[in-house]
Amino acid sequence: MKIAVLDLTHGGDLIAQSLAETDAVTAVDVYGTVSDEARRDLESSGIPVLTEPPDAGDFDLIVAPVHLDSAYKTLHDARAADVPVPVITHHAVVYEILKQRLERYHVVEVTGTTAKTSTVRMLAGMLSECTGKKIVSHTSAGVEYWDGGGGDGAGSGGSSARTIAKWSIAPASIIRAVESVKAEPGVEPDIYIFEVSLGGTGLADTGIITTLTGDYPIANKTGLASSAKMQIVERAKPGSTLILNSDVDLTSNPAVNILAFGDGGSGGVGVDVRFEEINHEHAVVTAMNRRIEFTVKDYDIFSYRTAILAAVSAAISMNTDPGCIESFLDGFRGVSGRMKVMEIAGRTVVDNSNSGMNISSAESAIDHARRIADEGRGMVVMIIGIEEYNVCEGLDADEVVGLIGRNRDFIDRFITVGIESDCEADDLDSGMAMAMDMTEAGDTIISCVKCFR
Repeated sequence: MKIAVLDLTHGGDLIAQSLAETDAVTAVDVYGTVSDEARRDLESSGIPVLTEPPDAGDFDLIVAPVHLDSAYKTLHDARAADVPVPVITHHAVVYEILKQRLERYHVVEVTGTTAKTSTVRMLAGMLSECTGKKIVSHTSAGVEYWDGGGGDGAGSGGSSARTIAKWSIAPASIIRAVESVKAEPGVEPDIYIFEVSLGGTGLADTGIITTLTGDYPIANKTGLASSAKMQIVERAKPGSTLILNSDVDLTSNPAVNILAFGDGGSGGVGVDVRFEEINHEHAVVTAMNRRIEFTVKDYDIFSYRTAILAAVSAAISMNTDPGCIESFLDGFRGVSGRMKVMEIAGRTVVDNSNSGMNISSAESAIDHARRIADEGRGMVVMIIGIEEYNVCEGLDADEVVGLIGRNRDFIDRFITVGIESDCEADDLDSGMAMAMDMTEAGDTIISCVKCFR
């Protein structure tokens, strides 16, 4: 079979290498960004690399990411031909590549607009601690192995994780994550949990959509992110379980088991898992008529509503003991970079630096800092901006300026990253170093840099 793989920037090179083991593959560098080293690797494997759109009619199959402009010549011609050339997504081809390799594991996939990383890492810690099973999670924070032992658990209620590798959350990176685990001595998971950008591959025994709220255009504004994310529903395996936020169409795939969750804001009507009570110190979750009550410490629970409900829903669906879930949540102290409060050298740090950070979550971090500040709070310093080399989606500089202007009554100094100002840092680490130099014990630092961590 002759296959064209489009877009080498978002994992197409890995897909091409995988397919070339059995088929004749041509790789297409749509954006002209492939490195010389990656080009040599492909060509040494007998895979030609093109920079111009090839003729669709030269191929039996075209593989393209969901976010590629549908007007791209090869795609357009494939669909407009008298006999259309089949086109499948990167997500779909990852399923074909890995379906046999992963069939003996329980696979969880998580997609959505926000709360993906928090959901994955919370669920991984919960399952590891409560079931004793070995978990591999893959998120923007890295490929992590959860062995059920003690430790700070990277924010879990007690289970520990160690980082194996770090890749993007493009669907093709699932291949890299699995290969990283295979190459790691002594790592043999029972469960894989993958954070997946813009949809699901169909590998999941448990598929989760955290939320579709905050939709945005993709594919040069010819499609919507929410439609791409619905692949996790459309491609769901018969007999698998879907954990869906109540903002998702719950009737899309009748061949699967569906568990719905919501934050109770509309009375929890029609949902299986919801908050019965929630405040900054205490919460109660009702899950399939089970009452899970826990205290809240060192994180802003209102920023974790979606992640908590999604993780609890998935854990319940996987027959996890509700009493252990309650114990886990009672000991939970937040996920690094996701509205976690900690103390560093006597300073209170509200850590909200992550790949999904936006102006809304930065405002939430400021609000939480105001809430926990003591009367004699001392100096407040905020680091805000973007490590542009590290994140695909940007951060609007004008919105940052507006946020700074609105919060000068509370914040004494602002340090920016990737945004011009009178106090700039090169990256998050240097910004934190500057903030530490400006402050002393008893002061507060708010960290809101958009970056992968």
